[in-house]
Amino acid sequence: MKVILASKSPRRIEILHKHGIDAVVIPAETDESLPDGIGMTEAVEMLAKRKAMACYDAVHNEYPGHIIIGADTIVWKDQIMGKPRDHEDAYRMLDKIRGTVHYVVTGVALIDTDTGSCRVLSDITEVHCVNYSDADILDYISREEPYDKAGSYAIQGYFGRYIDHIDGDYENVVGLPFYRIEPFIRDYL
Repeated sequence: MKVILASKSPRRIEILHKHGIDAVVIPAETDESLPDGIGMTEAVEMLAKRKAMACYDAVHNEYPGHIIIGADTIVWKDQIMGKPRDHEDAYRMLDKIRGTVHYVVTGVALIDTDTGSCRVLSDITEVHCVNYSDADILDYISREEPYDKAGSYAIQGYFGRYIDHIDGDYENVVGLPFYRIEPFIRDYL
């Protein structure tokens, strides 16, 4: 395969594997600060492009004929909800989304290592949570699962029991909207 994933996310790696892609994994460390007032799609697209460009700058000469995939996922409920800082932050996020609807937004940047051409896109999934209890939140945040996830949860994990339904792409909520990028990476497979 001639795909480079500019992420160490085990969930993104798993999605690619599920679709028959064994990508070269080259995580890109970048500045993840955002300007005040930025919208949800603009935020993830900016961060995905930063990650893909950092990877491109580091390795494009070593990997001719490849495509680099950079991605970033956030949860949006009146504001960006990234990864929680601690138990209190995880509790705050999970309290905010219970019994309501929120959005999971993933931005993806695709860069051709030969030409440097870049395509950026995003996908939005509407997620409906059941009205779980305070005890449910406390039980969940006592586990390891919430702490490296945007919005403090993993739909594919234990928290899935608290999702009523989604409108949109499940893989987007996990971290990579494969159906959106497949047409652009087909030539590299």
